Amino acid sequence: MKTSKHFFIEKENEWQEVEKGIKRQISAYDKSIMMVKVAFEQGAVGALHTHPHVQTTYVASGRFEVTISGEKQILQTGDCFFAPSDKEHGVVCLEKGMLIDVFSPMREDFL
Repeated sequence: MKTSKHFFIEKENEWQEVEKGIKRQISAYDKSIMMVKVAFEQGAVGALHTHPHVQTTYVASGRFEVTISGEKQILQTGDCFFAPSDKEHGVVCLEKGMLIDVFSPMREDFL
């Protein structure tokens, strides 16, 4: 992955296969914040999980069933969600799409 102190150029950064039907592309980051694009095929599942990072996610395209702390909501293009630190959350992709995740602090485990 190429990095710049100030700019992220999409075509210069590779996508990483996360699991079947899900891939991610790490965008700009420093120790305090990280942006990640996550592409989903229809039916792909981002399994329920927790992490110590605060996460906010923008639905750039598609439709997703999002679960946070047992509460479910269908979100589509233009919607967003907030997952507090250590709260269980996950998604099911109902219509092929892309999520833009922002984490604080950065996800060192993604590098």
